[in-house]
Amino acid sequence: MRSTNIIFLLIMFLSPITIKAEDNNSIAQQRILETKMDSCMNTHDYFHAMQYYTQMDTAFVHQNLSIIRKAAEMHRNRGNNALWMSHLLFIYSTKPDSITYNDIRSLYFASRNREMEDFCTLFGNKAISMNPYDSEIVTSMATDYNNTEHPDKALELCGSYLQRDSTNLKVLRQYGYAAHLLGNATEALNTYKKLEANGFDNYESALIIGVSLIRMDSTWASRPYLRKAVERRKENEYASLMHLGNVNIACGEYGEGVSHLEKAIDVINPDGNTMYSLLHSIAEGYYGMNNYKQAAKAFSECTKYKSEKPILYYNIAQMCKGMKDNKKELKYINMFLDKTHLLEDTPENKKLIDEMQERIEYLAKIGVK
Repeated sequence: MRSTNIIFLLIMFLSPITIKAEDNNSIAQQRILETKMDSCMNTHDYFHAMQYYTQMDTAFVHQNLSIIRKAAEMHRNRGNNALWMSHLLFIYSTKPDSITYNDIRSLYFASRNREMEDFCTLFGNKAISMNPYDSEIVTSMATDYNNTEHPDKALELCGSYLQRDSTNLKVLRQYGYAAHLLGNATEALNTYKKLEANGFDNYESALIIGVSLIRMDSTWASRPYLRKAVERRKENEYASLMHLGNVNIACGEYGEGVSHLEKAIDVINPDGNTMYSLLHSIAEGYYGMNNYKQAAKAFSECTKYKSEKPILYYNIAQMCKGMKDNKKELKYINMFLDKTHLLEDTPENKKLIDEMQERIEYLAKIGVK
């Protein structure tokens, strides 16, 4: 009996030791996986790093913020913006006291990559409040503001930064561009002149300086800048050609002005085949919505580019029929029949011609002329 009690006590004493040994062994295995993951990350082998990471125990990972941050970085490098962001949001929501500036910064760029505007604003503002000298965040936010028709916000953001550091050309550029979008010619001109003096001498600076001078009634002075803008785009960009053409004419350079404006028209007008294709698809779309009036209008526009295409007049006639406009229907049926000699000689086309001739007879019977 006594030996049985001793065995029982031994089991009681040894059990915790065994369990603890198993726990230590499990943690050791997790540490080995972490080391292997780190090794792969150091050599930019994110494929195998991912494999080691997925083998780790969830509870172990959640207790080690450094692993979560490394995993976020791994997902960033693999292009998975959703997982990059979700890992950082886990820290942000569950361990707010452990959040770092770099975490906030990464959350901003992750949300920007996912085009999540509200999160961009939230984390961008947090990052700037934590570090107002982070010009990359300032430039990024200002660029988005300018590109989404909020130049007033870009001007305010960049203006605040430039009070601390007036030498940052990237911030200065977004500030000048915001001023240009807001029509503040003097501020835009002065800013882009500074940029130009510091090597930012390109199409953008030439165009905006030129346009600013026009707005300030310095038409003659704008010409060399606009000419530079036209040259930088190899005479293949609408805005610079249009502005230069108008300036040429205002300055009495009529021949040059007409030439530039004609080139501007050529730039913005797609070729005939493209216009026909676009308009024809638009017409089909309106027809699919039973909007016969707009479909007829689009088919009519098509005739400007393919005037010898008989089927267009047939289509317009059918739209007029749908609108119960018998007179216009008759007009376009006749236009169709006048061009049927251009159709291929097929049974389908012959049937179409017969149907239209029968339709004319019907319209005549009900008094349509």
